[in-house]
Amino acid sequence: MQNHPAETAASRWSDYFTALSWMNLRFTRNQYLYALLYGLIIAGVCLRIDQILQFNPVDHIWSDPQRHWEQGTDVLRNDPMAMTDPVLYQLYIAALGKLTLKDPLLVAFYTILLSLFTPWIWYRFLRELQPHKALALSGWAALSLLPSWVAIYSYFMQETLLLPLLGAALYASWRCRRKQTLRSFLLMVFLWSLAGLTRGIAIPLAAVTCCWLWLEQGDRLRKALWSTLLLALVLGPLVVRGYQQMQLFAPHGIGKMVSIYTRSGKSKININYQRDGARWGYWFASPATGEKPLAPLSDWTTARRGTVEVNIDVEHGAEDWREAMEQNPLSVSKYLWITKENLIYLFFGASWPDNNRERTLHRVNIQMRWLWAPLTLLLLTVTVIYWRRLGGERMLPVLLLVWLLVQGLLPIAVNEGRYRKPGEGLLLAQAVLVLGTLGKASRRRRERSWEPNDD
Repeated sequence: MQNHPAETAASRWSDYFTALSWMNLRFTRNQYLYALLYGLIIAGVCLRIDQILQFNPVDHIWSDPQRHWEQGTDVLRNDPMAMTDPVLYQLYIAALGKLTLKDPLLVAFYTILLSLFTPWIWYRFLRELQPHKALALSGWAALSLLPSWVAIYSYFMQETLLLPLLGAALYASWRCRRKQTLRSFLLMVFLWSLAGLTRGIAIPLAAVTCCWLWLEQGDRLRKALWSTLLLALVLGPLVVRGYQQMQLFAPHGIGKMVSIYTRSGKSKININYQRDGARWGYWFASPATGEKPLAPLSDWTTARRGTVEVNIDVEHGAEDWREAMEQNPLSVSKYLWITKENLIYLFFGASWPDNNRERTLHRVNIQMRWLWAPLTLLLLTVTVIYWRRLGGERMLPVLLLVWLLVQGLLPIAVNEGRYRKPGEGLLLAQAVLVLGTLGKASRRRRERSWEPNDD
């Protein structure tokens, strides 16, 4: 039995009106979604402002914050510890001190600007990463409210500068991928250079990203030559500075002290320097060594015990450093237990110094440490399953894997929860990418289901 032509036409018009009504409903839902996301972002803005006004960084000048503050405000310091840390955070503190003359209100003002800039620049990266604006706004809202990315701005810590610079470098990288011009490539190289001069963990990420895009794009010779010149201008004076003061080629700071401390298996390091008749003595112990990261589930804590002693005559150049390394060899068995501890502290350690249990946001931050290990496993699993669908966006999961390998598996530092912060941003960005990929596949299936039936 055949349908009457008028009935067939009416049925088709009914289907079209049904589809139109569904699209109108979807538009209304999108409006509610955007209102919710912008509301969460505004809440994050208020939270960040409130935290800094309540807990001003100038009220927490002790331990590492004190070291960073003093190294920055005393701009001509050239003692070994000032040469150990990367220079850019010192320059930031120097500029902050000069602009504010150490006035707490002015310090709060500029710190608030930096704090608010951080999630925004990551949002710009997320917009470059994938086309779905709602997902990018979701990432902005999440990072605006993320306790570990909020509470740290009450302290003078390198992460407060690393996080926005890392976001800016990632944004510039994906922008370079889209534009493929010499200018965009040089901007990317410059921002990665700044990130690497803040914390060394940015260096392997920069190497992978810049090499990836250089191989992927054209005009390689000009990009290589101009990038080399740019790096020479940025790092060359720092190489000269480091060699004059410490007899080492170390434009990014001297990481050998932390490396020896890590390899030693000890809980504390005493290091003594000698240069031109002057002597300095420092001691250092990671806050992770006094922590039980798996509490209350377990009382497990580090196996590190004792103190490693290191004596460095700067005039000997790398010789005393090499001898100290040889006195603290890294056997296979030692590497395995150090790596096991590093992974536990990286994923389950509380971030210091933003772990004050007397503050509500810090308590939330401490409890959120249980989130990152399962989220990492989930995202890595989903990424492997949908690897083909990622297409040209495979660079981000590769960067996440590089961060995990370098920060988690290489014995470059005694890990603590604070070192997880860059990884938290990469994990949330990967979550946005995965959701965008799955959403794109879902939309394609819906579009195919709405195609007119020729029969």
